[in-house]
This record gives sequence, C-alpha cells and structure tokens, in this order.
Amino acid sequence: MFSSFIKRFYFKLHWKVWSIYFLVGFFVTAANSQEALMSRKIYPFPDKYKTLSTDQLKMEFLVKIVSDSLNEDQLTPVYNWSVQGLLLAEKNKVDSMKGIFNYFIGKAFTYKYLKPDSAIYYYKKVLPYFPDKLRKYNVFSVREIMERYSEMGNKDSSFVYLDSLKALIDTMPEFDPKRVSLSQNIATVYQWFGMFKTAIAYYQLSVNGARKNGHLPGLGMALANLGELYNESEDDQKAIQTSKEALGYLENITMPYMKTASNLASYYNNLEIYDSAFIYLKKSDSIAKKVGDREQQITNSIIWADFFLIQKKYNQAKSLLAKILNELNGGNNTWGLAKAYLSAAALDTMLHSYTAAKNKLIKSLGISKKNKQEVLVVIALQNLAVVLFKLKDYKSAFHYQQEYLMRKDSLSNEKTKAALADLEISYQTKQKEEQIALLKKDNAIKKLELQNNRRTLIFYILAFLMALTIAVVIFYQRNLRTSIKVQKIKAELENKVLRLQMNPHFIFNSLNSIENFIMQNEKRLASDYLNKFARLIRMILDSSRNEVVPIAKDMEALQLYIDLEQLRFNNRFSYQTIIDPVLAGGDYRVPSLLIQPYVENAIVHGLAHSEEKGLMLTVMASLENEKIKYTVQDNGVGRAQASVYNQQNKPYHKSVGLKITEDRINLFNKHPDGNDFVHFTDLLDNEKNPAGTRVEIMLNTI
Repeated sequence: MFSSFIKRFYFKLHWKVWSIYFLVGFFVTAANSQEALMSRKIYPFPDKYKTLSTDQLKMEFLVKIVSDSLNEDQLTPVYNWSVQGLLLAEKNKVDSMKGIFNYFIGKAFTYKYLKPDSAIYYYKKVLPYFPDKLRKYNVFSVREIMERYSEMGNKDSSFVYLDSLKALIDTMPEFDPKRVSLSQNIATVYQWFGMFKTAIAYYQLSVNGARKNGHLPGLGMALANLGELYNESEDDQKAIQTSKEALGYLENITMPYMKTASNLASYYNNLEIYDSAFIYLKKSDSIAKKVGDREQQITNSIIWADFFLIQKKYNQAKSLLAKILNELNGGNNTWGLAKAYLSAAALDTMLHSYTAAKNKLIKSLGISKKNKQEVLVVIALQNLAVVLFKLKDYKSAFHYQQEYLMRKDSLSNEKTKAALADLEISYQTKQKEEQIALLKKDNAIKKLELQNNRRTLIFYILAFLMALTIAVVIFYQRNLRTSIKVQKIKAELENKVLRLQMNPHFIFNSLNSIENFIMQNEKRLASDYLNKFARLIRMILDSSRNEVVPIAKDMEALQLYIDLEQLRFNNRFSYQTIIDPVLAGGDYRVPSLLIQPYVENAIVHGLAHSEEKGLMLTVMASLENEKIKYTVQDNGVGRAQASVYNQQNKPYHKSVGLKITEDRINLFNKHPDGNDFVHFTDLLDNEKNPAGTRVEIMLNTI
C-alpha cells in the first residue's frame, strides 16, 4: 500500500522530545499562545518564603522550590519565582545565584513558553558565571543551547556547542553518568540533522557507558533511541533487536515501555511480520489505556486501522478512523491528524471512492504543508497524483506528480548532504584516533627506553646517529642529482611548517624534562607533566584542521603550554591568565595558539634570563570596541638585555617565529600588506631601569 520509505516515517513517534524528557527530568508542556506569554500571571509564593529573614535564605529556598517544580513538571511558577530570585541575586551581587536563576528562566522559555530564541539568550548569560566547563550549570547550559539551536534548524550554531560538549566528554571516564547523558544529547542533535551514522556512534557510547555503570533505566532509554535510529537508517532488523533488549530494562517505566512497544510494532510492520507487530501493539495499547495517554492511544489506533486495511476489514477500519478524525479535528496533534487523513484516503482508494480519497488527501496535504511536515507532504502528493489519475483529471495529476518529484528530490538531497557530513566526521574521527594512537605508541616507546641503563641508551643513540649520518650522506648525494625537485618539495613543506603551532624544541625539551623526573624517581611530577603534555599535543592535533578555534579552548591550550614551561623551569616564575567572561561564554573564535610565540619569548628571553625573585607572567584577553585584545606582560630582563644574551649565546641564530606570527595576524585581520596590530612596550621601574616587556595584539572578531 505504501513504500517502505513512506512506512518508515509514517509511524514515527517523536523520540527526540521523549529522550530529552528522560534526561532532563520533565515533559515538554503544551504551547501557550503569544498572548498568554505576554500577560503572565503572578504566581503566589509559598507561605514559608514570606517568613524567611534574609535574602540569602530566600534565594536558597527559591532554588529548591524551582528545582522541585521542574522535576515534577509543574512549570507554571518557574518564570515568576526565577525572576524574583534573579532580582535578589543582583541586589546582593551573588554571581553564582545570578547564573542559576538565569538558567531557570531559560528553562521556562524552553518548556513553558516554547521560545527557543529567548531561552538561548538566558542560557548564554549563565556561562560567564560558571567558567569551569565541568560545572553542572555550564554543562547543562551548553547542552540546552545546542538543542535549542538544533530545534530552530540552525545547524552551524548548534554544532559550535556540540563540538564543545564532544571535547568535554573526551576527558570523562566511559562509565561517568554525565558522559552517558551528554552522549545521548549529542546523538540526538546528529539525528535531528539526519547524520545517522554519527548519531549511532554516540548512542553506542551511551549504551556502553550505561552498561558499565549499571544504570539500567538509562541503558533502556539509550537502546530504545538507538533502535529508532536504526529504523530511520532503514535497518529494521537491528532496530528490532535493539528495541527488544530495551524493553527488558524499561518494564518498570510505563511511558518509555509503552512507546518502545509501539515502535516495535511499527518495525515489524515494515518487515510485513504482522503477527509480531500485532503482539507488541497490543502491549502498548493496553498500557496507554491504563494510564489514559490519549495521544499514544490515537497513534496506536492509526496503526490498528492500517492492520485492518491489510486484512481487508474495511468496516472496522472505517469506524476506527472516523473516531480518530472526530477526536483530532480542532486539536493540536497535527501530525496524527495528517496521518489519519492519509489512512482514511487509503481506505477510500481501496473502496474505489476516489473523490472522497481526493478530499481527504487535500486536507492532509494542507495540514502537512502548514506544519512543515515534509515526509507527510511527499506521501500526500504521491497519493493525490494516483487518485487524480484514477479520476481522469490528468492535468491536476501531472501537477501533483511534478511537485511530488521535486519535494522527494529535495528530501534525497538533504539525505545526501547528511551522509556526506557523516563521512567527513568519520574521516576526522579516524584521523584523530590514528594520531592519538601514534602519540600513545611514542610515549610507550619513550618509557621503555628510559628503563634501560645509560650504557644501553648511549649505544642506541650512537647507533641512531650512525644510521642518521649514513642517511644524511645518501640523502645529500641524491639531493645533488634531484635539486630542482627537492627545492619544490621543500617549498611545499615550508608552507606546512609555517602552520605548525608548537616549536619542535619545546617538544624535545618536554620529553627531556619527563625523562629527568623519571630518572630522579619523581613519579608524580613525571605523570603530571606527561598528562599535561599529552593533553596539549592532543588539543593541537584537534585544532590542526581548523582555521580558527573557540577562544576559551585556545586559552586552555595556552595555559597547558605555560604549565609545562613552568615545570620545566622549576617554578621560577608565576603566571596568571585572565579572559573576559564575555569572550569565554561567547561564540568568538581565533587562530589556534596565535599568541604562543609571544608567550614563549616572554618566558625564554625575558624571565629565564632574570635572577630576580617574584617573576610574573600575565596573559589577558579582553573585548574592546568589538575587537579582541591580547596582552602578554612579563617582569623579566627586558628586550635590550635579552638581545645581548642572545647575541652572546646564539650569535648565528635568526628567529623567524615572530615574523611568521605577525604575518598570520595581518592575514587574519585582512591586511596582508601589514598594519599596526602588534605593539611592544619596554617597561621601566622607578629608576628607569628595564623592568620587563608588554606586548599588545589586536584581532578582528568573527
């Protein structure tokens, strides 16, 4: 009667919204009208609130009762109570409370008033108050922003926050409940945009984590979502296998069990295994009637009607569909209403009542178009073309057939784009895994080498040097014969080298420092240094394929670099990094590790040469006149004295790092011919003696 493509979407049960309910803790309520939103009624405060003597006690009480209201799906008072809490927090200048109440207001706009754009505004206001990415309200706000952008169809903005969560869960243990939950949120967004392969990978992460931590309800939910995703990927066998396992973990959770059973009926129906479909539909219908869930009963009734059509029990199908249409007309369940009209039109077509079928299909088409339900639009157009052909209205049939083909091609194009995006992410993931694996192998080899005695180490070094010498001689001889080709290759390699974010000497020195800690039996320091070094290298690898990265992530990598240098120099200097909360919580992006060469200069040439105590390095990032201003300041020996030291110790060394960095800044600011974007200031003490250096860099914002 319908193609498998049509069936697959025809029985869709909106698991995305349901999944979010389970993880957040409450269902999405019915949409209020715009008039209701603009005229919110003041909800009375509990009597206990009026007896509290201090603002601090009142704020703590409001946090508790708002949290309880959210958990119990009592959304009516959330906005008013949260606004009152925010006023108290601003009056008393309690930043943490400001962040919490802004988060609650975002929740009200998300689930009570259904205003995702307003919700995003308040969620973004939370982030500066909780800059630690692992803090609960930071994580929850980033997740909500990601999901609200996806709900609005804004893929680029949604993926900015999705990438932030992906980087965060990479640092968590596999069994961490927070990692399990966030993996499902990430999978939901990929599923929303049709990137099924990547979504499946993240649902599987959630499933594996839930298995390890023993959270069976969470495991059941993850498996149920994974089953739906397999169904959307047209793999009904896996959808059935996964969903049947999910039922075993959801027996004591009424709503998820009911919906999973209904989905199983749909999956079996797709495979035309009607006996099994009938069994699971009866299970779902029994629970829906028991708990009084009318929406689920209607969904199941439409499936029952289709069973009657398959069995040619037309009278029963007609009676059931009439009841469904009578109940749904004038309601908010537009998806169910459009589907019911499609089923009723199918019945009329079977009974050769083509005029009645045409009228119902036109109604279904109008509802689907109004609510942007593209899959149902395609179904209605296809069947309209067939029915009108039967009525010999060839002109109209041709018109609907053309529109059907156009919209079907559009859906196919979107599916192709999503598949290509899936492939790109798979390739990037594979590349990262290979790079991480290589780094781990290098670390393992290094540890094994350090366990050998000095004599063995010297032997290998000499052997390596001998082999290297032979290789150099051979290379030099070949170079004489192929100088033109090598020059071309060299030029290409130099372009790639200019894009590297770290000095190879730094990597070599870091490994030497790790070796020294191990040789001195400083296991804790060695482990700490090695972990930070590995994190820094990983962040560099992650950023290497991107022209720009979030400024907060860039500052995090820079801080890791400074930590390593501080350890390498035996904590001879202190440092502080200061980032404007507006930059940290916003969507600002900058070239990766752009200011690292200036920080390296400050450490190696300014602080390292100083014998003074109280050495300090300061790195600041602020937003000034819609531009990002970096400030790198040290209280070392100053540029003049550093130049003298370098001339004495490295008379033939010529540094090009700062010149390359200035070129990068000019290109990023769209002034490739140069401009005054970098300012050096020689600092002086009260006696006009050199007292360090300040570097200021200005970048355009994107």
